Amino acid sequence: MSDYLKFLRQREDTAPVKTILVVDDSPDVRHVVRTILERDAAFKVCGEAGNGPEAIEKAEVLTPDLVLLDFLMPGMNGIDVANVLRRLLPKTRIAIFTNYIDVLTKHLSSTVGIDAVIGKGSLTELVTSLKKLFAQKAPSNNLG
Repeated sequence: MSDYLKFLRQREDTAPVKTILVVDDSPDVRHVVRTILERDAAFKVCGEAGNGPEAIEKAEVLTPDLVLLDFLMPGMNGIDVANVLRRLLPKTRIAIFTNYIDVLTKHLSSTVGIDAVIGKGSLTELVTSLKKLFAQKAPSNNLG
């Protein structure tokens, strides 16, 4: 193996594990997402929440690298939760996880500083999407 390939492999092996808080009102969805994410050594699910207020409380305590938020939840939706989290945890990445990917969702998401919108229909691409998100430089969140 070339020195360059060894370097790349070593860098991959020593990359810090990214912690993720999974937020969805469905326990079944949370279970499936946790299972998929934890099959990859790059991710660790540090917690789960079933609603907006619980998500905010857990995010403050756990300070995850990423909060993966369901878009539609009873009470506070994902956009409302993201808006609060962006102010409380400006360095935490936020991704909306939804069946409703459209222009409105993406526009609302970008308005409150969501880093990605990921379709629930592409569970097999969830890990790939999150790795791409973490590979990007974190945006500076200038909230006044």
